[in-house]
Amino acid sequence: MAKVRIGFVGVGFMGQRAHLRSYVAIPDCEVVAIAELRQGLAGEVADRYGVPRVYRDHEEMLAGEQLDGIVASQPFTRHGLLVPELLKAGAPVFTEKPLAGSIEAGERIVEALASSSTWHMVGYHKRSDPATMHAKREVDRLKDSGELGKLRYVRILMPAGDWVAGGATGFIAGDDPAPTLASDPPPSDMDEQTYQAYTGFVNYYIHQVNLLRHLLGEPYRVAHADPSGVVLVAESASGVTGVIEMSPTPRRLTGRSQRWSPSNTGT
Repeated sequence: MAKVRIGFVGVGFMGQRAHLRSYVAIPDCEVVAIAELRQGLAGEVADRYGVPRVYRDHEEMLAGEQLDGIVASQPFTRHGLLVPELLKAGAPVFTEKPLAGSIEAGERIVEALASSSTWHMVGYHKRSDPATMHAKREVDRLKDSGELGKLRYVRILMPAGDWVAGGATGFIAGDDPAPTLASDPPPSDMDEQTYQAYTGFVNYYIHQVNLLRHLLGEPYRVAHADPSGVVLVAESASGVTGVIEMSPTPRRLTGRSQRWSPSNTGT
């Protein structure tokens, strides 16, 4: 069978270290093109990973390539602008978490997806982590058997630690100046300060927010958000309590505390 032809939109830190280096190692995949505004960086990355073609932006890449899949590792606050454009190519699209930075942007993506012939995958890697998969199977088994009674409580701890853990080794930063990127408008019901606090929280903790939904197996609502930024308490649709403890022990990374707060937008 022919290899799956992948095009990358953006090869910054996460694009390189979390995604590109993995795709080039899959025998059934072939990364055939990179679209990157920073052309110097794009050339260095293409040389490192053996990618044959480089384009200035996604429009050039989609016009010049027949792709089986697109990986777009971009800030989530750009998804409402970018993803509908990528879906026009008719190839499956993968993006980082979350779907979007606002309900309005998310609705634009869903509408574009509904009129396309393909699908969009949002990267919540904890759902495919072997430990999470084992835990989810066991939780579901116990819920079905009832041997321990009804599920009453799900607790998730965001622990202190080095989240990079050597993952930056080999990262190509390039010398290009940082480009100016267009972003989705902020939610209509948030002022600038609230929006910055909100995007900081989402960027840092959305994996835990999604994991709680995954383990509960049903929607939930937030019942309490501790103003200090440490504890979030939720109630599921069937009444199960869920708690996310957000770095109760501050950690040190690049010389500063990484406990979430409105002035700290995470990593």
